[in-house]
Amino acid sequence: MENQYTCIYDINKYRDAIIKFNGDGQELEFKFMIPFVSVPHFFHILLELWTGKVNKDNINGYGIPAEYYLTVEEKNLCVERLTSSEDSRKPIFHNYKFDFERFAKALDKGFSEYFQEQKNKGLYPLPLEVDEYSHHLSNIVIKKYEEFSTIINESELNMIRPVEEIKITLLDDVPAYHLLKSEKEGIEFLLKNDYKKVNGLGYYVVSFHGEGLEETVLQTVFDDREDAENCMELLVQRLENGHGRGILGI
Repeated sequence: MENQYTCIYDINKYRDAIIKFNGDGQELEFKFMIPFVSVPHFFHILLELWTGKVNKDNINGYGIPAEYYLTVEEKNLCVERLTSSEDSRKPIFHNYKFDFERFAKALDKGFSEYFQEQKNKGLYPLPLEVDEYSHHLSNIVIKKYEEFSTIINESELNMIRPVEEIKITLLDDVPAYHLLKSEKEGIEFLLKNDYKKVNGLGYYVVSFHGEGLEETVLQTVFDDREDAENCMELLVQRLENGHGRGILGI
């Protein structure tokens, strides 16, 4: 059925974590290397979103060239998956919107079924000769899963989103080194450095402004100018695709 939510959790032959979701006619696959680190982090991010501590976060593939941007909108979990084409560095965006509660419950069931399968095969508890710390069913993986399962099954999705405003005063005498503009949204991005009064000499900072918007600084500070320029390019691309205003918080 189209409205049925399912999740298949697996570890492939390369020891990557593969998490496949189906729901509301959508198919989404998360793929993470280093499961004993990435999977607990994934559960942690989802709990931060579920409990309302944040309303947006992101996780990468831990070595796999993919970025996942997660945002809570009302009772939905919106996922933007960013990859690159094989023959170029051009970014490719895929966007999904799931009912967050059904998404979380599907993940709970998917991991539980995989865990039980490993127990049935005699692969858990882990043999003594196995390095428990770096195993994909390490204590921290199981602990984070159990915490995730307990909270989503005993509490409702928290829709109270406290917003902490961070205001940074820009230096009027700092020239912009790089400019990019989203023609669709009318928002211009500026790259500046020498923010010694704010963040420290030599750091690169990206700000943006547009019609009716005061100049606002992104919270991320970049040590490398190329990283800052790449960030600007991705933000402009998202705005042109109609998915960037939420990331900017406007």
